Amino acid sequence: MTDRFLAALFGCTFVAASAAQSLPESPPRAPIGIESGVERLDAVLRDSVLVRDDARARFIAAQFARTDPEAHVRDLAAAFAREPREMLYLASLASACMERTLPVRPECATTDYLSQWSFRDGDNAVPWLLLAERARRRNDLATMAAHVNKAAQQPRYDEYWSHMLAAYWKELEPLARPGERGTAAMLARLYAGSKPVAMDSPILAVCAAGRMAADEALRVSCGGVGKMMAQRGSSFLARVLGAGLTERSMSASVRGPVARDADPLLRQLQVRCGDLDAQVSRGLESADAKERGQATEFAVALVVDAIATDEATACSRLLERRARTK
Repeated sequence: MTDRFLAALFGCTFVAASAAQSLPESPPRAPIGIESGVERLDAVLRDSVLVRDDARARFIAAQFARTDPEAHVRDLAAAFAREPREMLYLASLASACMERTLPVRPECATTDYLSQWSFRDGDNAVPWLLLAERARRRNDLATMAAHVNKAAQQPRYDEYWSHMLAAYWKELEPLARPGERGTAAMLARLYAGSKPVAMDSPILAVCAAGRMAADEALRVSCGGVGKMMAQRGSSFLARVLGAGLTERSMSASVRGPVARDADPLLRQLQVRCGDLDAQVSRGLESADAKERGQATEFAVALVVDAIATDEATACSRLLERRARTK
């Protein structure tokens, strides 16, 4: 595997699993280079989605068209129109329509997808934070603060990362040749690292250090959002972002201590998951058939369990399982 692929994978996502024995996989007959497998699967996937018109194909085509904003939004709108019950498609379209353009793109002009999202998934903090960012852009700071407070009261922080991972896995698994199933699982995770809802910039803008230092109520709300993200974020990156927000909110308090590390256990887990990912990657390229088979089993189970739960939970489970079997 190339250093570039490893760096991209480890920088985007850390996932794990708890039930590898439920996913039998015959050991590959011979080593298959991950790099060549990634290149082949990527090309086949792109060719597949570009000639289809179903919702999932249009959604994935939109991810490949991120450098063409018009095509990106057009494909997202097509995916949502074909499967409006899928929250991943609604959230992705709402997030894309947050981009300010003149004139407003036709797909974004007729419907307020962000408000629709907050109505349909109201106990999810993510749309409320984007509503706060939209209010900030209008300089409506009272509404911004109210939406942040609303977000802090919600029980979930779900940017539908698991839905995105599932979409890629459903496409890639059937395309994998014998011996490529583990590679397909890792590629699905790499693709899912490009999250459907980018929250780092809105959170940094709404919960900027200067704003929190000047507004105690906002600081408390932002701290609550950060704590909830760090504990319940559906992606590992969401949890890390939440830990950072918690740390900044603590540092912004004139009465509180300066935070050094809001969640050291999360950061430790992040490192351990990265090490585990590297071990699985090396196993997929091993010359030993048994090692390749076990690595494939783990790689697939990592994806399956992350889809069913979330990244951090899945990783923790696999680490516990490995500790019991040593």
